[in-house]
Amino acid sequence: MTTNDRKTDLHRLMLDATETGLSLNDITPICARLKIDPCQLVNELTLTVAKGFDAMTLDFNFCIQVMNGLEGVVAQLAVDGETPEPALSIYLAFDAGEFKRISDPIEVCPAEKYTKPMIERILLEHLDDRS
Repeated sequence: MTTNDRKTDLHRLMLDATETGLSLNDITPICARLKIDPCQLVNELTLTVAKGFDAMTLDFNFCIQVMNGLEGVVAQLAVDGETPEPALSIYLAFDAGEFKRISDPIEVCPAEKYTKPMIERILLEHLDDRS
């Protein structure tokens, strides 16, 4: 499998997540084809979303839709005993920027104030290079 095929799979999964959400059953065939476990795939997918947001090639609204579509998979993996990290942290980072806090001034963008620094920290912890 080529890098382009893998990128195509990840892109397709992102779109599916935004449209219908994803379950473990949805990702199992891709995991088998890539010869990786579901935690690895979910971590790779969420890191792709985080990198896109950080590089400003994916906007916040798209990213939050993807992450909300992955919520069930992340939760199921955690229940099964394999909490996917950094997937859970990335999910929580996007969740943190979804709404303003009552204490935030009107001009505050919650995605910039809360999500962006969390994503930057996660990427620094989990990637050798953010390109």
